[in-house]
Amino acid sequence: MENYVNQVLDLPKMVGDKLPGNVFNSMVDDSEGNIAKWTGMFYRVAAFVLVVGAIYGLISPLWDADVSLGEGKEMIGGIVSMLIYIYAVFPIAQVVRSTGDSLGSSSSSTMNFVFKDLIVANIKMIGHVLAIMAFFGAFCMGLSWLTDMDISGGIGTAFLDNVIAVWGLPMTALVELTSMLGLDFVGAVIADNWMNWDVTTMAGDAWSWSGLVAVAWEFAGVALLLAKLYVSLTVYHFMYGLLTTFVAWIKSPYLPFRSK
Repeated sequence: MENYVNQVLDLPKMVGDKLPGNVFNSMVDDSEGNIAKWTGMFYRVAAFVLVVGAIYGLISPLWDADVSLGEGKEMIGGIVSMLIYIYAVFPIAQVVRSTGDSLGSSSSSTMNFVFKDLIVANIKMIGHVLAIMAFFGAFCMGLSWLTDMDISGGIGTAFLDNVIAVWGLPMTALVELTSMLGLDFVGAVIADNWMNWDVTTMAGDAWSWSGLVAVAWEFAGVALLLAKLYVSLTVYHFMYGLLTTFVAWIKSPYLPFRSK
């Protein structure tokens, strides 16, 4: 009787093993060991979706009756903007794809992957994407100053919504640490002055000195974004090292006294 009961209970497994193309069970069983691989695949898919979605959004004014390209110089400026940002989509998507490749090849433990590799990769990705977008924005502003046409527009940053908070995570942690140490003024400088520092200004008139200065500051803003990126990475590595040292001490506490 017991054998019959076991056969009935094993029936779903027997049928599942015989189903053609059934690789889902092995995928689920191996999912924990392949966290890095699946995370990398997610970023590669996201890069493809980004290209398709961004290009569709950029060229949609060509057939959208509710959006007008204008006439004359306005239409030419709109088309030039469209072409520039279609070009920009591909290096941005490559940054996302490279992030996926880097994460997919990670051999770190699950703990290090989640709290170090993933966060560091996202900080780099966000910083590089923002810098590329800022560069093309500065380039468009320079063309506007040179040609006296309205060459503006850009790519929306909605695709960064779920990871943009990671960008400021190291500085937020540093602010909290300085607050715990009673150095609130240092945290205020980091949060209010450094992370919110923006050197860009409003665009000036074409062929004017003020307009040229605005373009120069726009390009300087690209360098500032990269500087924030590298400082954030340095701070996060420091904070992560501090945290791992503290956790290791908790596991095996000792006092740093030398015995005679």
